[in-house]
Amino acid sequence: MKHQTTRAIAAWACVALTSCATYRPAPIEPLSVLDGLNAIVWTPPPNAQAVTANQGGLSAIGPRELAAFAVSTNPQLAAVRAEVGVRKALLIEAGLLPDPTLGWDAMDLLASQLVDGTSSSVDALAGISLMFPLLRPGERDARSEAAEWRVEQARRQVAAAEWSLTLNIHLAVEEVQAAQGLLAQTQALAEFAASTSDYFKRARDAGTATAIQANLARGEVQVMRLDAMRAATRLQQARQALNDLLGLPPSFELTLGPVETVWKHKALHTNAAELTAHAVSARPDLAALLASYQAAENDVRLAVAQQSPLIALGTGFNLTLPLFSKAGRPKVQTALARREQLSQAFTASVHATRQEVAAAHTLWQLAEHEVELVESELLPNAEATLELASEAFEAGEITLLETLALQRALAQARTLHTEAQAERSKRAWSLLAASGWLLAPTTENPGPSQ
Repeated sequence: MKHQTTRAIAAWACVALTSCATYRPAPIEPLSVLDGLNAIVWTPPPNAQAVTANQGGLSAIGPRELAAFAVSTNPQLAAVRAEVGVRKALLIEAGLLPDPTLGWDAMDLLASQLVDGTSSSVDALAGISLMFPLLRPGERDARSEAAEWRVEQARRQVAAAEWSLTLNIHLAVEEVQAAQGLLAQTQALAEFAASTSDYFKRARDAGTATAIQANLARGEVQVMRLDAMRAATRLQQARQALNDLLGLPPSFELTLGPVETVWKHKALHTNAAELTAHAVSARPDLAALLASYQAAENDVRLAVAQQSPLIALGTGFNLTLPLFSKAGRPKVQTALARREQLSQAFTASVHATRQEVAAAHTLWQLAEHEVELVESELLPNAEATLELASEAFEAGEITLLETLALQRALAQARTLHTEAQAERSKRAWSLLAASGWLLAPTTENPGPSQ
């Protein structure tokens, strides 16, 4: 009998040892991490409808396709997504039953030795105990459901991060395209200013222009070149910011597609109240808060269930009395306070969302009115004025320097038009994202419908 018991204990120990995981170190090498980031290459998504470009064999692509690419390559998003794995592992732990306890009490053996001066295998065997803790009613379900909601919360947090990334990519694309337009304008104006400066230099040499006029023309060239340098730097910074969101190396140059007419989206022409109502039901960040609240709701259930005494059955009977824990009442109060805090946090987030949508709607309307004003009055007036000035210059009514000043005013009007168009698109994307119409592109959500 003694040998059989020893063999059983040894068998149990072998099973426990063989089921354990083996530790494997996973050191991080900074240079290897950098090499891995540099190895990421641009690959259009399978469903991307790209327009073939002539530069470098790349594809002209839009922000929707870029967002679909970035959800799998952005390092910050990958870090958020890793939390889902942690929550899934905790979900498995939450559904497990408590382990049995195997022990041996030497008091029978010691008592026989002290009283009778002898001991037997029966005394040794009587000290073995095997106990199975019993879960309280509803405890396992509450713990498992709380863990399930925390997994769901992590998933929704990933969706919220993808949603934020999608908006930032749309804004970055608009910035790149605006910087490209401004660079082209400043380069063209710099070339024109250079030719004008050459004209004044020749006129001064011929005695038909003054040195002051020639110097003013040369100064105009220097200003235009400085503007062109700033525009080139802005374009480089915009490309780097876009590559950062895509997880691509800073030096990568991507050919973008034509500008989307986002301002024609039907949701932009509804009122702020309707946009807010849609945002409350569609925004991923609010959905993540709701999941957190549901997890807290099940934490309350768990705390209430754990007020009962803990019972363990086996070769004996154990009863853990919740005396020093005050029958679990402090734990219940903590869970209730946590649930109330999350409820108030959700209310505050809805309030902030309402304000965000209203502010975004106001800025969108302002940007739209600015474009309308520039296109209907400012730009046509500058173009008409320059045309009249050209006729007046040919008639000898104004000087060439006055004509140059009017050309400079037209260039500024065109720059303002480009900036206003980019700002209108940015405000439109921001409003669509704030109201929950612009989400991360997926199979279920290919993008905001027009």
